[in-house]
Amino acid sequence: MALLGLPLGIFFAKAKAGHHGGLNPLDRALLFITAPAERAIVGAAFGAIDAWRGYGALHGVREENLRLRREVLRAQAVDQQSAELKKENERLKRLLDYSDKQAPVRLLVAQVVAVGASPHSHTLRIARGSDDGVTRGAPVVTPEGVVGTVAQTTGSFSDVQLITSPTSAVPAISARTRARSTVKGTGDLRKCRLAYALRTDDLLEGDLLVTAPVTGFFPKGLRIGKVIDVDKKPQGMFNGADVAPAVDFSRLDEVMVVLDQPAVSPGIAIEPSVAPAVPDPAQRPITDPAQRPTPAPSASSGTDPASSARVTP
Repeated sequence: MALLGLPLGIFFAKAKAGHHGGLNPLDRALLFITAPAERAIVGAAFGAIDAWRGYGALHGVREENLRLRREVLRAQAVDQQSAELKKENERLKRLLDYSDKQAPVRLLVAQVVAVGASPHSHTLRIARGSDDGVTRGAPVVTPEGVVGTVAQTTGSFSDVQLITSPTSAVPAISARTRARSTVKGTGDLRKCRLAYALRTDDLLEGDLLVTAPVTGFFPKGLRIGKVIDVDKKPQGMFNGADVAPAVDFSRLDEVMVVLDQPAVSPGIAIEPSVAPAVPDPAQRPITDPAQRPTPAPSASSGTDPASSARVTP
């Protein structure tokens, strides 16, 4: 009731002042007492109105902010996808260019879909299988060098054994000296071991090792790795060394499977097979005495051929 009476008192006091041109002491006292409350109520009312309007404006700004943030995130996702697609296209173009240069070797591009769960695993899985023509033992390569061989295959997937596997052995040739050796896996993804390198060979750190021309294995001339930590032994037949693989197996996205390659390395001429010549019958030696011709008589003998014939009575 007091809250309702206070505005009414103020209203009547002001109305009286407007009609009679002045206020009595009671009206002045009433206005003096109620003026602070009036200002407080008006300020609170307008403050509430401003706060509500501000809340509405802030709510709209918040919604706009959320919308803009969603658009920014969407644009960033599109940019990231575009960058990833660009990188993938560049990798695939590089693989296709490399495949064209390896003709007549036929290569199949395969995506790496999984790697071994264990850090000591030496296999990876590719999204190509027997339905695509992949067979067990098929070489797997990249433009950087050799990766490994197909160990198991199913219809749509294949497991590849890396050259770093302890059971792997790749025939190798030094690109500098053409000396032959074998690169064996050590179980460490960062290095292999060089075996059967003759002690008389000029083996130097940094020598590039490439695949040797072996029929049914890796195509010749593919990079295996570089020689490191040469261990030249004063005795024995062979030197030792480690090999840093040319391929970073932890960063493989796509590889290529060798489906078909010539049985003989390109550049080696093959003589066509020639059927044995059949001698001319007229030139064959006569072994039957009855077929031998009678030798002509000598002109110096003076004997008539007809007189030499004997007539049996």
